[in-house]
Amino acid sequence: MIIFSLYQSTNNIKLKSLYILSIFLLFSCKKEEKPISVIQKPKETLFKKLSASETGIAFNNRITENLNNFFVVYNYAYNGGGVAIGDINNDNLPDIYFTGNQVENKLYLNKGNFKFEDITKTAGVAGIFGWNNGVVMVDINGDSLLDIYVCRGGWKGSNKERANLLFVNNGDNTFTEKAKDYGINDIGFSMMASFFDFDNDNDLDLYLINRPQQFNISHNGIAKGKKDQHPLFRHKLFENKNGIYKEVGLESGIDKTFSYGLGLVTSDINKDGFSDVYVANDYFESDYFFKNNGNKTFTQDIKNMTNHVAFYGMGVDVVDFNNDGFEDLIELEMTPSDHERAKVNMASMNVDGYNRILEQGNHYQYMHNMLQINNGNGFFSEVSQLAGIDRTDWSWSCLGSDFDNDGNRDLFISNGFRRDVFDKDASTKFVNYLESEEKKQKSKLENLKFIVNLFKENKIANRIYQNEGDLKFTSKEKEWGLQDISFSNGAAVADLDNDGDLDLVVNNINDPAFIYKNNAEKNNNNYLKIKLKGPKNNTLGLGAKITLYHKDSIQYYEMKNVRGYLSSVDPIAHFGLKNKLQIDSVNVIWPDGKKNTLKNVDVNTTLTIPYKNAFNFDYKKTNTSPVFIDITKKAFANKPLKHIENTFNDFKEQILLPHKLSTEGPTIAVADVNNDGLEDFYLGGSASYTAKLYIQQKNTTFKESKQNTFLNDKAYEDTASLFFDVNNDGFTDLYVVSGGNEFEKNSVLFQDRLYINNGKSSFTKSNNLPIINSSGGCVLPLDYDQDGDLDLFIGGRVVPNRYLEVPKSYILNNTNGIFTDVTKKVASGLEHLGMITDASWQDIDGDSINELIIVGEWMPITIAKLKDGVFNKTEISTLENTSGWWNHIESKDIDNDGDVDFIVGNLGENYKFKASEENPFFVYASDFDKNGTNDVFLAKKYKNRIVPVRGKECSTQQLPGLSTKIKTYKDFSKANIGTILGGNNTSSKRKEVQLFKSIILRNNKGKLVVEPLPYQSQFSTIQSTITDDFNDDGIVDIISAGNKFNVEIETTRADASVGLFLSGKRNNSFHAFTAKESGVFLSGNVKELKSILLGKEGIKGILVGVNNNDLRLLSQNN
Repeated sequence: MIIFSLYQSTNNIKLKSLYILSIFLLFSCKKEEKPISVIQKPKETLFKKLSASETGIAFNNRITENLNNFFVVYNYAYNGGGVAIGDINNDNLPDIYFTGNQVENKLYLNKGNFKFEDITKTAGVAGIFGWNNGVVMVDINGDSLLDIYVCRGGWKGSNKERANLLFVNNGDNTFTEKAKDYGINDIGFSMMASFFDFDNDNDLDLYLINRPQQFNISHNGIAKGKKDQHPLFRHKLFENKNGIYKEVGLESGIDKTFSYGLGLVTSDINKDGFSDVYVANDYFESDYFFKNNGNKTFTQDIKNMTNHVAFYGMGVDVVDFNNDGFEDLIELEMTPSDHERAKVNMASMNVDGYNRILEQGNHYQYMHNMLQINNGNGFFSEVSQLAGIDRTDWSWSCLGSDFDNDGNRDLFISNGFRRDVFDKDASTKFVNYLESEEKKQKSKLENLKFIVNLFKENKIANRIYQNEGDLKFTSKEKEWGLQDISFSNGAAVADLDNDGDLDLVVNNINDPAFIYKNNAEKNNNNYLKIKLKGPKNNTLGLGAKITLYHKDSIQYYEMKNVRGYLSSVDPIAHFGLKNKLQIDSVNVIWPDGKKNTLKNVDVNTTLTIPYKNAFNFDYKKTNTSPVFIDITKKAFANKPLKHIENTFNDFKEQILLPHKLSTEGPTIAVADVNNDGLEDFYLGGSASYTAKLYIQQKNTTFKESKQNTFLNDKAYEDTASLFFDVNNDGFTDLYVVSGGNEFEKNSVLFQDRLYINNGKSSFTKSNNLPIINSSGGCVLPLDYDQDGDLDLFIGGRVVPNRYLEVPKSYILNNTNGIFTDVTKKVASGLEHLGMITDASWQDIDGDSINELIIVGEWMPITIAKLKDGVFNKTEISTLENTSGWWNHIESKDIDNDGDVDFIVGNLGENYKFKASEENPFFVYASDFDKNGTNDVFLAKKYKNRIVPVRGKECSTQQLPGLSTKIKTYKDFSKANIGTILGGNNTSSKRKEVQLFKSIILRNNKGKLVVEPLPYQSQFSTIQSTITDDFNDDGIVDIISAGNKFNVEIETTRADASVGLFLSGKRNNSFHAFTAKESGVFLSGNVKELKSILLGKEGIKGILVGVNNNDLRLLSQNN
C-alpha cells in the first residue's frame, strides 16, 4: 500500500515529498454414490444479496475525510473494518458483529430466516469512541458463551481510545467490558488478534498484531524499530496463565517484529502438532512465519517455508485447496488485473532499491496475490499465476470455503480502496502541487479538498472463484451474483439460516454491509457440518484437526475462526460433499494429541464431537519410505560442491529483457572415465570458475580429480557437456560447449572445447575442432552419416546483447577424431534456426532413419529429417502451434508401445506471461530508436489490440523518446505496440509463443500428439527430466526439476518447482507424489538432472546441478 506524507511545515513537505518520490522510484458403512443427474442451469444465482430492509442489518462503515483523517495524514484511513460471526446466545443461529472506524460497532442478533435485530445498545458492545479494526469471537473464560475481542488503533488517539476491548458475555444478551481484568487491554496500535493454544495445554493463548504509529519510515527506521521493540508497536504473544494473560513474546522468539501486519492466521501450518503463526505484512517488511518449536518458543522461518511472498500483504487464509490433507495458504495483494488500470496505477520497480530490501534480510516479494501450495514437508510452492487468481486489484479479505458444496474449497476476495492513490498521473500532480505557489496561498482545508479530488473514487466488484479441482479456479461473479461494486474490507462466512450452505457477510466503506444468502441447497449437493465441544478452556476446539475419509478421497480442515482480514468466521467446520451419501470415517485430533474417530457418518447434518470422548493418540509425523534419499553429505564428505555463478548484468543495455541468458549452468556429464566400473561426473563452471571432475570411489563417495587443462580454461562459460569416445580408443573423452551472454559477439570465448582422455582419467585439450564463435546451448551426438563414429549437433543459444537475433548452430562431422563444420553442406536450413536449448536424435516414424528434434526459446518444436545425407525441416501439422520457451527434450518409450515418445520441458503455466493459439505472447526486438542498442518489447493481446507488457517508466528507459511522445500514464495505458515502437513494420521484427505448457509428445505410429503433463508439472519451468522405472513397478516414471530465478524484477521468478516425481500408471496416466512421499525435494534454480549408477550394485542415483548453489545427489532408497 502506497505511503503519502502529511503536509505540516514547508520543510516537512519537502522531506516527505522526497520520501514519496523514493517510493515511486522503488515501485516503479458404505452406501452407493448418488448418481449424477443432468440438472438444468438454475435461473437464480448462487448468492442473493439481501437488503437492509429485508435483514434489519443497516451497518455502514462511513468514513468522513477531514484534516485529521484522509490518506495523506493516515495511510490506513480506508483500510476498513472487520466482521465476527458466532452464536452468542446458543440458539444455533449465528449472530453478527461489525467494527466501525469512525462509527460505533454493531451487534446483530439472528432471529431466524435472515431477520436480525440490532442489540448493540442493550448488549453494551458499541465500544468506547476510537478507531476499531479487527474483531474475533471467542469463549475466553470457558463458560460456553462467545465473548468479543476488539482491536483498536487509528492515527493517534489517547490510550483510552486505543485500548483493546474484551466484551465478556453475561449469558443474557448483555456483555461487560473486561479486557483489563484479563490483561489484554493493550494500548498499542492494534490491527488483529487470534486466540490459539500455542503450548498444547488446552487453554487459549493470544497473538496480537500491533503496528508502528508513523508510516513514512525508512529502511533504517524499520531496522531500528525491530531492535527497539517499542511496546506500542511490536507484535505480542500472551500466554494464558490460569485465566490471566501474560505477555511472553520477547522470550518466546516473537521478537524483532516491527511491521504493518494486516493478515493473521494461527494454525499448524507444517502439521507437526504445534500451532504456528503467519502474518501478512504491508510495505517493505517481509511476511512473518513463526514456526512453533514445541517448547514454548518460535522461530521466524519464512525463508525456509516459501520462495517468495506478497509485497503488500493484505488478508490471509489457510485451508486445503487441493484436498491432499495439507493446508495451503492464500495471501492477497493489490495489483489490478485489467491492463489499462494496471498501467495507470502501478509504477516500475527499481533494481537497486529492490536489491537493498533483499540485502537487509527481507525475503523475495512480488506485487500480486499468493497461493502457497503445501508440498507435505512444510515447504510451499507459490502457484497463484497457474491458478489464475494472482491479480484481483486492491484486495483485502480472502476466504477459502466451499460455497457450492461440490467438495472443493472456492475462494472469495473482497476488493476496493476508496481512492486511487496509486494513480501515477494524479501522483505526479500531487508531488508538483506540494511545491507550488498555489498550495502556499490556500488554507489547509482548501488544500485538503484539492488533494483529495486528485485521487478519484473508483468502486470495484468483489471476486469469487469456483474451485474446479486441480487448482483450476474460474471467476464466477456474474453466475454467482456477486457483481456489486463497493469498497469492501472485512468478511466472514457462516450458515446463517442453517440450510447447509455458507452465507457471506461483508463490511463496506460508505455503503451498507453486504448480506449474501447462499442458495446452494437447491443444487442437491450434500454437506456435513462439524461442531466441536472442546475442553473447559478451549470449548470451540480451536486448533483441532478434522479429516474426512471417503474411499480414496479426503478433506481436511483445522478449526480456526480468524481468517481473511480483520474478521472471524463462525467456528463450525463446513464440508461440501457433492453426491456422497455417507462418510467412511471422521477423525478429530485435538491440540493436546487426543483423538476421536467416528465411522459411517451420515451427511446433511450438523455433527457435534465432544472432547470428553477422545482417546489418547501419539501424534507424530507419518513415517514413510520415500523412493529416494538425499546422500549428498555422505557422498562428498560433508564438503559441498558449489556451483558459483559469475556476476553479470544482462539488463544493463537490454532493460526490458525478460530474463538473463548468462546463468544457464551448471552442466553435468556422466561416464566411467577411468574404466573401473564406477560412473564419474564432470561439473561445468561459469565464466572465471574452474570446472571439476569427480571420480567415484568404491564406498560410493566422490573424490575430485584435478585437471590443469580445466583450470587453464576457466575463462569460458560451460553451458553443455558430453562424454563420448571421440577416437574409438576405448576411453571416454569430453566435449564442452562454451556459451553465455557475458562476452562480445563472435568472442573467442565461445569456442567449444574437446578434451581427450589418456585412459587414466587425465584429460588433454585437443585442437581437432573447427572455429566456433556462437554462444552454444546444447550438444548432441549423432552418427548422421552412419560411418560408425559419433558426429555432433551444436545448438546456438543466443547472440550476446542481441536478444531474438538467431545464433549459428553447427553440424560437426567426425573423421578419425577430427571434427569439421559441414553445416552449410548437410543442414543449411538449420544453421540459423533459432535460440536452441536442446535436441534429440531418434527414429520417430519407424523407417530406421533417425530424425533430429530441436527445441528452443521462441521456437516451435522442429523436426529435421535426413534424406540423402542432408537435413530438411519437416512440416508436421500437430506441431504447427508449438512455439514456446522450450528448455529440454528427452526421449523414452513412456507407454511401452514400441516407439519413442518425448518429454518436453517448457516455461510452465505458473508465470506472468500467458499464451495460447488464440492469444499468443509476442516479442518485438530491434534498434527501434537507432541508438545502437537492441530494444526488446514483450507484448500481449488486450481487447483486440497488441499492447506492451512492461510499464511506461521502464519502457521510456529503453526508448527515451517515449517521454515526449506519450506524456501520461493514461495515454500509455491506451497505446498499442505500434504506437510505442513507431512505424508500420513492427510485425517483421516479431516472434510469438502459443504454448507454455510442458508436454509429452506421444508417438502414435509415427504421428506425434501433444499431451500436457499433469498440472503439478506446470508449477514452474522444467529445465531437465529423467525417465526410468524408479519405484520398480514395471512402468516408466518421470522425474523433473527446474525453475527460472534470474528474471527481471517485475516478473515473479519461477521458483515453485521442488522437483516432481510422476509415477507411471498402466492407463498411461501419472500420479504425482508429494516431496515427502518421493524424497525428491529439489528446490532452487535447478538446471540439470543426470542419472548416475552408484556403487558396484548400480543403484540408481540422480545428480542435481543447481545454479549458484550446491550440487545434490539422490539415491534410490533400496
